[in-house]
Amino acid sequence: MDLTPLTQALDQHRTVEVIGNSGAGLTTLAAQAHNEWPGAAVVQQDATAHVSYLRDTVIEEVALGLEQRGTPIPEMRRRCERVLSAAGLTELAERHPAQLSGGQTRRLAIAAVAVLEPELLLLDDPFAGLDPTSATHIIRLLEALPSRIVVLGNRPRLDAAKLSLIDGILSPSPPPTHGTSLPPRVEPTGELIDLGGITATRGGKPRKWWQFRANEDPEFTVGPIHLTVRPGQAVWLRGDNGAGKTTLLRAMAGLDGNPGLEQTRGLGVSLALQRAADQLAESTVGEFVGDPDAVAALGLDPETHPLDLPAAHLRLAQLAQVFAQNRPLVLLDEPDVGLDTPSRDRAHALIAGGLSSGQAVIFTCHDTSFAAEVGEYAVVVETCPIQ
Repeated sequence: MDLTPLTQALDQHRTVEVIGNSGAGLTTLAAQAHNEWPGAAVVQQDATAHVSYLRDTVIEEVALGLEQRGTPIPEMRRRCERVLSAAGLTELAERHPAQLSGGQTRRLAIAAVAVLEPELLLLDDPFAGLDPTSATHIIRLLEALPSRIVVLGNRPRLDAAKLSLIDGILSPSPPPTHGTSLPPRVEPTGELIDLGGITATRGGKPRKWWQFRANEDPEFTVGPIHLTVRPGQAVWLRGDNGAGKTTLLRAMAGLDGNPGLEQTRGLGVSLALQRAADQLAESTVGEFVGDPDAVAALGLDPETHPLDLPAAHLRLAQLAQVFAQNRPLVLLDEPDVGLDTPSRDRAHALIAGGLSSGQAVIFTCHDTSFAAEVGEYAVVVETCPIQ
């Protein structure tokens, strides 16, 4: 890939955004820049790749890179505390990294690389899954760094110089705009289903001997929250990062030691996990989705390994899988993360298809525009934000 347009943009601007659809080459660009440019560091799209989970606290994770560089302890502490404050993680500094939410983990990943103050920092979709407050913290953190910044994503997020990436070619022209194409209106059918008061718990289990701690992880509990669903209707479960949305969805699906709705209410549940890759147990897209017609409709090769798909296409395959299971209740944990505009349209088509077949949907997301788009073709009931 010719990186000349990016080099020229960085000569004139401290921060540059590169906008491209899934599969355009954004991740390839980040890897190439990291390999070819001395002093470049990359925060990958998968935030967990930057967290070792070998340290007991968030601040120790942030300090790991500085320790390896032999940074004096007073300077290390000063830099870690400054970065944690900018990232909005000060109150979580003593929490174990495994107890963070997805959005909090993304902020930790960015902080762990930013604290090194690289000459050039490239971030692959850094705002994915962040609530507005968390996104603002990350913007402020990036503004405070001495580094030059390159933000890669599928839509503009910053007041910065912009390049477009199409089929592996960088261009200084503005990114192309695409209108949203939404499905026809779907109306609810059937009677309300009372899910009762749901309380979810995770953590609180003794850690294993190889994790070097004798004490237990702290228990996290959310709820009770009373939910009702209706076939053909969507429920938007709202709350900031760390409020417990993922914990609730996992509890409804019977994970983390919770009984689940199938046991307590006799209701079949499918769950699309927040990280689509965590859902994989198969080696081909066809086996993963389990519905040849759905694979064909998405234009995917059924023999491709799911991990070889661009992030947006893997998300679509995951959504197709959970709806193809034909269970009455489908839980979607941030289904919008990683979607470019064309894939976003396909995701809406999958959701509308499930609703029109009589499935109920409970979803989480921080992108209010995505939730508003669902509301254009479906009845969406918002819960009170989880406190």
